[in-house]
Amino acid sequence: MSLLDDYNQSMDDDAQAADPVDISKKRADLERSIIIADSDLKKLLRGKEALEIDLRKLKKEELRIRVERDALTEQLKKIENEQRLLEEELKGLRKKLKVLH
Repeated sequence: MSLLDDYNQSMDDDAQAADPVDISKKRADLERSIIIADSDLKKLLRGKEALEIDLRKLKKEELRIRVERDALTEQLKKIENEQRLLEEELKGLRKKLKVLH
């Protein structure tokens, strides 16, 4: 006999031997447990939903930050390129000045 059969047999024996008051009390206890478990599940699902909303907001913010970072990186490259060109021009002008002396 399996465990499930043992459990079912035990439940059948309890149901036959129990009086209606015990059955009513067990039913009320089970209904109360169901209500509590259902409430806990709903609370957990609300928390999960809140976390999913926060995660979506963070992903959008991450994308915005990435776009801003890329724009700043591009701007920095342009400035560094301009700096390099100006430094080369300055070096050339200084060489011309030395030649004149």
